[in-house]
Amino acid sequence: MYLELWGYDIGPEALANMFAEHLVWNIFLTSTALHAVALITSPLQAVYKWYRRQSSDGDVCLPYVCALVGSSLWLRYALFLEDPKLALLQMYAVSMQSFFLLLFVYYRTKKKRLVRNLLIGGTVLLLIFYYTQILDYDEAKQFAGRMASGAQIAGSFVCPYLIYKAVTSGCIDFIPMAPVLFTWIMEIHAIIYSVGIDDFYMMIANTTFFLMDGSLLAMFFILPTEKPEAEKPKEVIC
Repeated sequence: MYLELWGYDIGPEALANMFAEHLVWNIFLTSTALHAVALITSPLQAVYKWYRRQSSDGDVCLPYVCALVGSSLWLRYALFLEDPKLALLQMYAVSMQSFFLLLFVYYRTKKKRLVRNLLIGGTVLLLIFYYTQILDYDEAKQFAGRMASGAQIAGSFVCPYLIYKAVTSGCIDFIPMAPVLFTWIMEIHAIIYSVGIDDFYMMIANTTFFLMDGSLLAMFFILPTEKPEAEKPKEVIC
């Protein structure tokens, strides 16, 4: 059977031969893909919480927005690299993260300001894609790599904000642990992958995110994940 994607033969026989040719590297890539799928799917934990209480109030929108913007920019860069594996993974990420963000908005009590900010962010992202399109190939590839790397590094700075929020509130109940843990594990794979393909933009972005996310992950072992219930005043019997 012959199947083609972006000029690559992705039929069963071709994939089997490609996998066997670089066995150790492809086992690593398979492990990376499985971790990535687990990471991308992990916000379902938060979705279940929103559904159960019929509200996303109290949760922070910023991590979901940063994830969607970052995946969109990495998808554009993956197309320049002509890497079908990375492109397919980022397509899946963009689809799932869009779904999570829509549910976040749906379960939000006050939507107007949030929707307005999301529309502004979406417009900026479309302008970046348009500017990339009008550049020549080499400049566009370099620009896409810088934007994807820069967006991921900028997105990693949400971690110090979340750490500050957790420390000041004395509790880290506003974000689930699963996405943070899976992100940290995924960054290890991403750093190794970026070294393997000799990509500077991916290496610097993922190393920065690894350090930032590791600091946030530590908060789950330092602070409680649920706010203690207020004690009821004892009745005084006269």
